Amino acid sequence: MNIETIKPILKSWIDEGFIEGELSVEPEWYVLWRPEELEEFNRDYELSEYAPGFLAFGGNGGGELLVVNQNGEVFYMPVIGMEPEAAIKIAGSFQEFKGHMGQ
Repeated sequence: MNIETIKPILKSWIDEGFIEGELSVEPEWYVLWRPEELEEFNRDYELSEYAPGFLAFGGNGGGELLVVNQNGEVFYMPVIGMEPEAAIKIAGSFQEFKGHMGQ
């Protein structure tokens, strides 16, 4: 997956009212980033350096990022101690992840 693939998905979810809410899986809360913020946030968090192969698209508001890998699987990962090995898988796809989101 790349940022340009993620942008329309996020826009669609945000347009449907999924901006922030409960998750039925860990980390139990999500905050989605706006599509136009993706490049900036991924650069600021230095994902390409500390967690290569992952792109962040949101967080939980408590020090963990929501990230996706190249296969489209969704994980959460701590900001402090960020590395690929710290990623915890929570969904096999964006569609599965959306099923865990509440409004």
